[in-house]
This record gives sequence, structure tokens and C-alpha cells, in this order.
Amino acid sequence: MAKTSTIMLGLSVIAIGLGVPAACLYASLYYGFNAVITAVISVFALLVAAAIGVIGVVMGPLGDTGDDMSRADRERLRAFRAHQRTTLEELDDIIAVLGEIRDVLRSVEE
Repeated sequence: MAKTSTIMLGLSVIAIGLGVPAACLYASLYYGFNAVITAVISVFALLVAAAIGVIGVVMGPLGDTGDDMSRADRERLRAFRAHQRTTLEELDDIIAVLGEIRDVLRSVEE
């Protein structure tokens, strides 16, 4: 999930930081858009892209790692792990029973 959000963050920064100024320059050259307004919009787009990039990096990859779980969350995690261990032990028992059934069926075939 983190990889996807990082890619989306990068794409949005590139789209805003490069796409908006490129579109403004295109409109200015081919459609006679005002050059001053083009410059203002382009600078604003670069500032917004930089802000999104900085905030995204600080809140995302370099942000809170989630190591400080609450007591209730730790208890839930402990209970979930215990449940998973129990389930795996039951699956081991099922595998043993299925192996015995397979052996009985093989002996009946012969």
C-alpha cells in the first residue's frame, strides 16, 4: 500500500509541477494566453507541487511508523496471534488425519 501511495504522490507532483506549467505555456504560445498570468499560474503550480511533495514525504514514508500502539491494539494483536497459532495447530492435526486417510485408502486399493 505504501508503494502505491508513494507512486501516486509522485505522479500528482509531476502532473501539477510539470503539467500545469506546460499547459499554460502551450495556451500562451498557441492561443494567445496572457504571459503574465501564465507565469503566475506556473509559479503557483510549482509551489503547490513542492508543498504536496514535502507534506506527502513527511506524512508518508518519513512520517509516523505506527510503533506506538495503544494498549488495546497490542491486546488485540496478541489475541489475533494466539488465534492464528491455534488455527495452524488445528490445520496440522487435519493434515495428519488426511495423511492417515490417504494411507488407509492406498492399502484398500492394493
